[in-house]
Formats: sequence, structure tokens, C-alpha cells
Amino acid sequence: MRKTIISKAFGLAILAGLSAAPAYSQQQEMPPAQVQVATAEIRLMAPQIDVTGTVISLNDSRIATEVEGRLKSIANVGEYVDAGDVIATIDDRLLSVALRQATAALKRLEADMVFREEEVKRFQDLASRDNASQSRLQEVIAQREMVAQDIEDARARVERAQGDLDRAQIRAPFPGTVVERLANNGEYLNIGANVVRLVDTTNLEIAIPAPIAVMPYLNAGANVDVTAADASHSLPIRTVVPVGDMVSRMVEVRLTASDAGWIIGTPVKVSLPRAEARTGLAVPRDAVVLKGGSMYFFKVNGDNTAERVAADLRNAIGLWVPVEGGVAEGDKVVIRGAERLQPGQSVQIMEP
Repeated sequence: MRKTIISKAFGLAILAGLSAAPAYSQQQEMPPAQVQVATAEIRLMAPQIDVTGTVISLNDSRIATEVEGRLKSIANVGEYVDAGDVIATIDDRLLSVALRQATAALKRLEADMVFREEEVKRFQDLASRDNASQSRLQEVIAQREMVAQDIEDARARVERAQGDLDRAQIRAPFPGTVVERLANNGEYLNIGANVVRLVDTTNLEIAIPAPIAVMPYLNAGANVDVTAADASHSLPIRTVVPVGDMVSRMVEVRLTASDAGWIIGTPVKVSLPRAEARTGLAVPRDAVVLKGGSMYFFKVNGDNTAERVAADLRNAIGLWVPVEGGVAEGDKVVIRGAERLQPGQSVQIMEP
């Protein structure tokens, strides 16, 4: 009986070994993991502070009317206009009347000027033959000069009336999108009344309140990392306004953002330097894996196997993470496909 039990146990052990053998063989024959890699680099990096900014437009204006009258037409919300396009129209009937009146007054004075010129010539001829006094000649010359000044005044009135008539068509001062109607058709508007809000959606900037303490490390033209939602860009500092707020102790920083493709009003996170930059070895932030409370990345060895190296995201500077050891400049590190990698596993590098 005892021999039978031992024999059965031995048989089961053999069967278990036979069944495990294909699994072990299959594990050994697993294809290499497909990964994408980047290169560890020596970079000039500075400790950073994250601040919140907002995408704004360089031109965000409330367009007002320069003449009074009834509003005849107005552009629709969402309509894009080029510079010089008509965005609203004021009823111009009274303005046309004013122009005709000013033009008629000018022509009347110009006709009077013809008479005054002839009068001066006649008295000059009489005075040369002693048939008219010099005082009378001076009087007609003075009358001619007064008419000449009246003509200048009349021309100015015509110019103003023509300008008022032209300004009855309210034109866009810059290209942009009508984002709000501030008046409606049929309303009577006085001079200076707002008609539409026009926003330039092409020329964009990012406005950032930054601590005064970081101002020595901010230089116009230097690039900083900007993140919004899932998009990241490296954008140049256009200017740092050298005036701090007495309450918040902040200065305003402006970044050029016309090519970033963001919508006006988008909140963004900006990483600004807060100390002098130092040179060090770093890997891309995308290479770091967070798993089970650990932070690490994989470098690819010469035999195309993955080696795990410790990292610390708390030291991250923008899109790069400084590393102290375990990797050298030029080493390949995995930036895609590292989540399921195991130390020593073979990898196949794919093109981005």
C-alpha cells in the first residue's frame, strides 16, 4: 500500500514537471517588448517654481461709435472680420444732410471769394491812378482775407461732416472675432457707446503673475515650459514688467503664445526658474514610471535588455528629471512601453 502511494506521488510529480515545461519554454521564447527610447543628456537646468497663467489676446477691445444715431446693422457673435471690415452701421441720414449743408456753405464762400478777388484788383488799379484811397484798398484786402479764413473754416466743417458720415460705418481696427454684442439693432446710440467686443484670436500671449524673488532669473527671449491639459510647449519670455504689486509682491511676466494653438482664457501651468542654472545629467520626464510607490526608469543595455534605474520626480525640472547615477550621457532610456517591462527583459526599439 505504501509503495502504491509513493508511486502515485512520483507519477504526479513527473506529470506536473511535464506540464510546467512548456510554460517555462513559452516564457523563455516570449518576443521582445516593443519600446520607444530617448537619450540621456547633459543639460543646463535650474530649479523651478510652478505658477499659473492665462492665455490672453493682445487686442481685446470694446468698439464704440464715434457718431450718434440709430443702429441699423451689427455683426453676429462669432463672426470673423478683417481689419477695415464693417462691423456695425449707424443711420446716416442726418449726417448726409449735415455734409450737404457744409458743402453748400463752402461753395457760397468760394463764390464770394471770386468777387473779393476782383474787388481787390479793381481798387489796386484805382489806387495806382490815385482814384481811390489807400485806406479803402486796405479795407477790401482785409475783407478778402476774412473771406479766405471763412473758407478754411468751411472746409474744416466739410471735412468733419464727411468724417462723421464715414464713421457711421463702424470698422474693425484689427482682425478678430466678434465675441459679444453690446448694442442691438434699432437702439439710439450716443457718441462713445460700446457696440461690440472684438477679440484678436491670432496674436496671443500668456500673462503670469510671478514672485518678485524670481525676477533676477527671468530673461527676455529665454524659453520656459508651459503645460495646459495634455499639451506642453516651450515658449519664449517676451517681457518681464519691472513693477511689482505692493500687496501680492508679484510681477507680471508675458510669454509669446501665438503658435501654441490654445484658446483665449485657457489656464496654463508655467515652470519658471527660481535659482541659477546648473549643468547635470537628466532623462526625459516621460521615461519615469510611477508604480507601487516607486519611481524608476529603464535604460537599454548594449544587448537590448532593460535595466531598472531609480529616479525621483520630485527633482524634475520641467520636462527633464536629473539623475545621480546608473546612467551615462548618450544612454538610451525607455519613454514608451516601460510600464510592463521587467528587469532583464529583452526589448525591440521602435521608431517614434
